[in-house]
Amino acid sequence: MKILIAEDDPVIRTIHQKQLTAWGYDFDLAVNGEEAVDYAQKNGGSYDLCLTDVNMPVMNGIEAIREIRQGAYYLPIIACSSNPDYKRCCLEAGADAFLAKPLGSAGLKAKLKEFSVKQVVLYQEGESLLLHQVGPADSRELNELIMLDKKDVTKFTVVDISFRFLAHKYARDKLLDDFTRGDSIVTEVLDRTRDKHNLVQIHASKVWVRKLSLSPEEFEQLRREEDEVMKKYEEP
Repeated sequence: MKILIAEDDPVIRTIHQKQLTAWGYDFDLAVNGEEAVDYAQKNGGSYDLCLTDVNMPVMNGIEAIREIRQGAYYLPIIACSSNPDYKRCCLEAGADAFLAKPLGSAGLKAKLKEFSVKQVVLYQEGESLLLHQVGPADSRELNELIMLDKKDVTKFTVVDISFRFLAHKYARDKLLDDFTRGDSIVTEVLDRTRDKHNLVQIHASKVWVRKLSLSPEEFEQLRREEDEVMKKYEEP
């Protein structure tokens, strides 16, 4: 995960640098809003999230949010300030959330993880089936992905056959593990779309997906078994 941080206070920048390094995140540090906008424009869609202060020289955080929102891709943005009166202006400018300073370490880590959610896209390249994580297209999809993540599921989209389903949030890790080991050319995950009882079979080397209908009892049994399997992919 790559984070763009905009913060003019050198002490807070140092704290963020130590925190993000310890959490295993890649990041860029901007010292003002103008530099943050420049990073965002030059790096395209490489960032998963932007955390920006409000009171900064050259260009403040609110102006930076407006400029970033003019870009071609959607970047989730969290604004932060010790002055809660800025919340409304930040949200109106296009921020997805507002955090009050000082930022606690545990709370900040949880918020960064919450707002860096992605869907999984499967597509064909040559003779291989590739899985990529793709960020939200807009605030509506961001909120959808956050809501799904809280239910331990994520959205899958299969390109070319216009097939979408919801799967366990760690299903991508399971698929990659299954395909890497080569135990089978086909792997399976449950479709966790509400009121659905389907088993999705995915071919390892081509965009080939098949749904098998299950009874509610069969689905519940497989759900419990899949939940146990997914525990091995949970982050420590």
